Amino acid sequence: MFCPNCGHQVADGAAFCGQCGRQIEQVGARPKPARRRGLVTLAVYLLLVLLMGGVVAGYVLLRPQNEPTTTPQNVVSDSGDAESTAVTTLPPSPTPTITTTALLTPTATPRPILTITPEPTHTPTLTPTPTPTASPTRTPPPTITPPPSPTPTPTIDPGPENLVIGHSVNGKPIEAVRFGNGPQTIIFIGGLHAGFAPGTVTLAQQTVAHFEQNPAAIPPNLTIYVILSANPDSPNAPGQLNGRLNANRVDLNRNWDCNWLSNARWRGNVVPGSGGSAPFSEPETQSLRDFILEKNPAAVIFWEARVDNGLVSPGNCGVRHQPSESLATAYGAAAGYPVADFEDLTGQVLNGDGANWLVQQGIPAIAILLPQYSSMDWAHNLAGILAVLQHDVE
Repeated sequence: MFCPNCGHQVADGAAFCGQCGRQIEQVGARPKPARRRGLVTLAVYLLLVLLMGGVVAGYVLLRPQNEPTTTPQNVVSDSGDAESTAVTTLPPSPTPTITTTALLTPTATPRPILTITPEPTHTPTLTPTPTPTASPTRTPPPTITPPPSPTPTPTIDPGPENLVIGHSVNGKPIEAVRFGNGPQTIIFIGGLHAGFAPGTVTLAQQTVAHFEQNPAAIPPNLTIYVILSANPDSPNAPGQLNGRLNANRVDLNRNWDCNWLSNARWRGNVVPGSGGSAPFSEPETQSLRDFILEKNPAAVIFWEARVDNGLVSPGNCGVRHQPSESLATAYGAAAGYPVADFEDLTGQVLNGDGANWLVQQGIPAIAILLPQYSSMDWAHNLAGILAVLQHDVE
């Protein structure tokens, strides 16, 4: 390039001539676009994108932003005259500024940013649990209670069984022996006048011995009790008044409550105090009474004495008692003893007789008067005993 003023060669692009100092106008010079710089910028951009590890949302293509403008300038010609010459001056291309926003946002039509709106958190509405409505009470079916099973009656040993049913005034035991275990009961009583008629005690003892040896002689529907001596305190005085009395001087067959008198008669004579202070005033008669009523027997047989050839007398307390008469007939027929009411036969009134009181209670009772005070007359009485057992079976 040469200076237009002095012709001195100057470096391209110099603004003044080094020889003459004239300002050198650069005519037609157009600055080259900064493409190299744009490539470097692009490389930096890509490098940053790679370093960020993200996805480049867009890129910016850099280029000059302004078109060249023509500015009229005075150009000095070789002749030195100023002439108007159009000089085109291109403004320098601005250095593009790379910003993070430009890197992330391309100049092209911006893509919408996907905004993820989180779903609203719904707070569950607590609905109060309704109070359960009670179901109607169901009436349970009636409970049917089965009838209680009958309690089995314990089987009683058939015996013999020795019992003490009471005590005398002097504390001696009044003993009885049981045989059989049937539902019907028969009671034989010996020794009501033990000292007066000892044969009745012997008869009771022999009866016990017989059934001990012959238990099958007792029908299965019967239970029998044999009282050995109802007056154990009486002195041994066969046929005498003292033999009839207990330790309190009371005749036990005048102490029952049928036509009772304290001064009872015996053999037509009044014996003061022989009836006791009251009916059943004596422990012996109390024991007999209580035992008999407890067992509620089908028959009671008293062994007493005496009448020639024997006698069977049914109980009678002012009124005849047919069951007792039937029982007396059975015994008397088998034993060969006459059957009659003792009071009618002898014309006496008995005060406080035991068989008579039992009839008054509705219990069949008979009195057996043996032929002798001391003899038991076993054969005849055994026949009568067995007849009574069969009588009650029928």
